Amino acid sequence: MKKNYKIFKLFIFLYILSTVNCFADYNWKKIGKNIDGDVGYIDLSSIKKVGNKVYYFDLLDYITPTDQGHLSGKTYKEVNCLDLSFRYLKDFYYLEPMGNGKVDLINDKVSEWYNNTGGSLGESVRQFVCNY
Repeated sequence: MKKNYKIFKLFIFLYILSTVNCFADYNWKKIGKNIDGDVGYIDLSSIKKVGNKVYYFDLLDYITPTDQGHLSGKTYKEVNCLDLSFRYLKDFYYLEPMGNGKVDLINDKVSEWYNNTGGSLGESVRQFVCNY
């Protein structure tokens, strides 16, 4: 009986350790909420500066599911720190919060450049990465 208890404890420990390791590649920092209540995060380990441009992953955790049933979206973006204009390089959408589970949809089409929207969560994110 004691041997089974030790094996059970070891199994639980390894299970917890394996779930923690699945998030080891990301270092999410909460930036804030938008007017809909969706929460925005930045992956600090992904921020790369090249001249006046910054590349990074952000994650938006939706308060309610989208029309497609997504509860979160992770986006690789490029921002011009001179005017905070930005474009989407690759998007990943998930049926679970915080980018968990399998990717449900990928958009790998590079978008056009968008102008900054003052006072938005996106502006806060872009200012953060440019000043990081």
